[in-house]
Amino acid sequence: MADQNSILCPNCKQHTAIVVRSVYKWPKDQHTTYEIAECNSCDFFVLVNRFGSRIQRIYPSPLPKTINEKAPEFLTKDLEEAYLCYSVGAYRATGVLTRRALQLCCIEKGAPDNKLEDQIDWLLEKQIITKELKDWAHEVRLTGNDAAHPPKKVAEDERVTGDDAEDILTLLEKFIDVLYIAPALAEERRQKRNPK
Repeated sequence: MADQNSILCPNCKQHTAIVVRSVYKWPKDQHTTYEIAECNSCDFFVLVNRFGSRIQRIYPSPLPKTINEKAPEFLTKDLEEAYLCYSVGAYRATGVLTRRALQLCCIEKGAPDNKLEDQIDWLLEKQIITKELKDWAHEVRLTGNDAAHPPKKVAEDERVTGDDAEDILTLLEKFIDVLYIAPALAEERRQKRNPK
């Protein structure tokens, strides 16, 4: 049986146990409690909502995943915010932030100061990305556009769903893997093999 006090800490991002410091039983439901608890790893305090002995929710919510340590630093903040938006169901905000992170990649790779659509095409033209990566990037861009720009008719507003947000986060992660993480890993392997 799993430890009933195990969490992914939203502060230190470690799988750890919590120490319960205070408990409030909700008078309208005998099975619902709220606890103030402390992370065993970093001493950060969280609010824990339980139903019976099972943790229902932790506030603040931990990010759904951690960012690969080899991801470039200039992307870290936008990726963390995109994951945070996704974790709380803010799917339009997820779309906007993934689009922004994609454009940061284009700028970092030297794309001229144009529309994102042109920047992505420029990366392909310069053979920095493949046709497949270009297609992935355009999917991220288009969903990001749906999230950021209202339609001409309000009744036709495009809704960014949880599936949409998850898909473009996955596509952006793969894009970043190919452009930054795999090359960093390959370089690390070269350095280990040839320390000179």
